[in-house]
Amino acid sequence: MADRSLTAVLHLVEQLQPALERRERAKIADVVGQLVAQRAPMGDQWRSLAKVAAEIGELSLSREAIDLFVEASGSDPATQYHKALLLAETGDLRNSEAILRALPDDVPSPVAMAFSRGTTSLLLGETDDARLHLERVAGMQPASGSTWLALAMAADLAREPALADRIVAAERGMARSIPTERAAYFYALGKVWAARNEHALAFAAFARGAGLLKSIVAYDRERDRTEAREAARGYSAEAIAAIASRQREPTARSIFVTGLPRSGTTLVEQILTSHSEVGDGAEINRLELLAMEVGGRSHAALSRYVDGHGVAPAARLWRHWLDERFPGPGRIVDKTTVNTGRFLGLAAALLPEAPLIWVTRDPLDRAWSCFRTYFIWGNMPWSYDLEDMACHFRLQDQLLEQWQQILGDRLLVVPLEALIDDPDGWIRRIVAHCGLPEEPQVFAPHENRRPVTTASMLQVRRPINREGIGSAEPYRQFLEPFIEAYHGDSRLLRASPCR
Repeated sequence: MADRSLTAVLHLVEQLQPALERRERAKIADVVGQLVAQRAPMGDQWRSLAKVAAEIGELSLSREAIDLFVEASGSDPATQYHKALLLAETGDLRNSEAILRALPDDVPSPVAMAFSRGTTSLLLGETDDARLHLERVAGMQPASGSTWLALAMAADLAREPALADRIVAAERGMARSIPTERAAYFYALGKVWAARNEHALAFAAFARGAGLLKSIVAYDRERDRTEAREAARGYSAEAIAAIASRQREPTARSIFVTGLPRSGTTLVEQILTSHSEVGDGAEINRLELLAMEVGGRSHAALSRYVDGHGVAPAARLWRHWLDERFPGPGRIVDKTTVNTGRFLGLAAALLPEAPLIWVTRDPLDRAWSCFRTYFIWGNMPWSYDLEDMACHFRLQDQLLEQWQQILGDRLLVVPLEALIDDPDGWIRRIVAHCGLPEEPQVFAPHENRRPVTTASMLQVRRPINREGIGSAEPYRQFLEPFIEAYHGDSRLLRASPCR
């Protein structure tokens, strides 16, 4: 590379770190785009740049960067493996699986390849293939808690006592594993005891896993309360309508489905993605990026942005992100449960044609389901402690009440129990709310074979049933800390920042 070109590359690299620190999405995209266009000699750094581009929603750019990473290595199999991981992380599971299938079984190691193949197959609903690869990992690395958990998720442990016994026996080998692996193991062990109706042992195992995760990622009640308050601050039906009336860009492609995790949002997503006019859906986490672009989630931040830029640029950027993530035709379900409720004001005002759905569930069933689910990435630290969970649930309940008052009929609230008791009636309401014509396949969502990447991946592949209704009842005595805090009967809640 000529000296002048190298100087230009170094100048671009110098601009990147400040842009990252200031979270300047457009600048980051511009710098990475220029580096890609110049095919800069970034070597192994292309992998990091690919991740940076993916984090700001620039998936085409991310894939160009990862291809340059592979190219720089001479198409070394290990770099192709990392490309497969990136594709999986950005939702392209089919192409990720294709790359993994083409690679040798020992790249980058036999354990890593078998685990990647197993978990990818599990997300694709190919449970037999998943079991095959995960069993290989368990044989090679019996102290892998993640493997035992994946096997527990892929099997009906009540009908597979041999596998359940192996999971129980694996505990003695977990002592030296890192905390996240030990935590994953205890969630797997909890599933074994729950399948055997050993309620005390099940709760104890889940609690051990949750305690390990809580020691790594702490929940900040004050921060959660502040964010919940900011979410609806300044919004009213009139304020949203005033901004929405200025939007001339098409905004009907998105369908937002939200609610607390383990409330039934994946089932609603499965129903909608069964429709011929709906192309796909996922937890795409783009509203947080939109808030970054706007300068915040509050109405004051949105108003400042609109005064300076108008409403069209945000809608165009949103459409760009959707096209990046879902290049095919059809409407898209955004089922991001982690933060959508905190950004509904932005969605309602800037994307006025997008339907909004909030799924609810009995609080105790939802609490138990969250407590027994392994949320590893730290974006749900409230789920590791029953009193923290009560705090977060209360905040979300209050936020839902506010949005119902502000949004009115624009927000469809779907109680999971009602949906299960009258699936045909509620499916009709959901489809109609989204402006879709009725089609027979939406009434059989379990036949939808699309990839599902949430903890409900196996449940939604079964016909709608009542298995989850009342699931917390056998554990009621162990869930008393949640019950007392959630219903406001304990001194802890009266001192809590959630009040």
